[in-house]
Formats: sequence, C-alpha cells, structure tokens
Amino acid sequence: MNKFKLDNRTLQLLNAQVNLSGTFNHVLRSAPKREAVSFRLKVERNASDTLFVIEPGSERHTLTLRNEKKMHLKLADFIEEIINGPLDATSTADLQNTPHASRQYARFDTEHKQRVFELVRTGGVVSLDMGFELPIHVAIHRTQTRTGVTTIMSIGVKRPRTKCFTVCGTDAEIYEKVAESINHLAAVATPAAHAA
Repeated sequence: MNKFKLDNRTLQLLNAQVNLSGTFNHVLRSAPKREAVSFRLKVERNASDTLFVIEPGSERHTLTLRNEKKMHLKLADFIEEIINGPLDATSTADLQNTPHASRQYARFDTEHKQRVFELVRTGGVVSLDMGFELPIHVAIHRTQTRTGVTTIMSIGVKRPRTKCFTVCGTDAEIYEKVAESINHLAAVATPAAHAA
C-alpha cells in the first residue's frame, strides 16, 4: 500500500483554511513513486466548532472539531487515515509515521547537545534527528589560525535550507552560537504543525 502524506505546504494551507468557510482542492503524494490522490475539502466554520467534509473521489467523509489552536493537525491525521486506511499498529513503517497531532518537532534534547558540543571540540559531521522528515546535517571544521570553527548546516534534499558561518571564541562560546543557529534552522524548517 502506498503511503500518502501531507507535505509542509499543504499543512500550512490547512492551518489557514480551518479558520475560513469554503471549498478547497488538495493533492496528496506518495513518497517513493510520487503518485497523487486529489480530494476536496469543504469547511463550514461556526462560533464553537467547525465541520469538515473531505471528498476523495466519490467518497464523502465528515469530521466536526471544536475550534482550537491545533485542530488542523487532527484534520491532517483524519485526511491521511481516509486516504491510506487506518493506522496498523503491527507495521513498523506505520509506527515511524506517527500522526501529526502527536509528533514532536524541533527536539534539541540532551543527547543532541552533547553530540554538538563534542563536534565543536573535535570537528566532523553529525546528523540530528529532531522530529522532522529529514535530519539536520551539521559539519564543523576547526580553524587552524585561531580558536574557532567554520560551520555548515542544512536540512532538506530537493531545496535544502542551509547556513554557513565562522565563529571564534572558547568552545563554550562557539557551542552557544552553533546551538542557536541549529534552533534558528529548525524554526525555519518547521512545518506549520509546529508553528501553530
């Protein structure tokens, strides 16, 4: 079975569309073969709740949600479940693709911090899985002429977001600048799910 997923652009559109009343057309694509499934989304917003009607082909599914900040994530999960079928808990692929509403984005936890600090001290390359579809890649080169590093970091493949800079100082000062830059890159790459 193909796994169709909402991309970041569609999540951003859903984030705006849940606050409007109207009819919107969307397309879901599968990752490996880029097959497409289109659907129509009808939104009827009321004072306390919102009615969503999802129409993939000749099917018709409805969902009513209370008006709250992250309701577009619940809607995204509902749409993906309609298109892909219900989540199978026995499949390891399904366990890796947790629903949007329960994903944790931009997790720069203690293990990541330790790896980055060690990278600042020695130089090298590390990939940080911070909850996005793709990891953030960080490459650090120790400069020879003075105490400092040149850093290149990126996230994405087709249209990657990148940062490149040189910073000097103690290892602790350098680490602070690199960690701050990782957080900025994560914020830029953050899907609408996290931004809401």
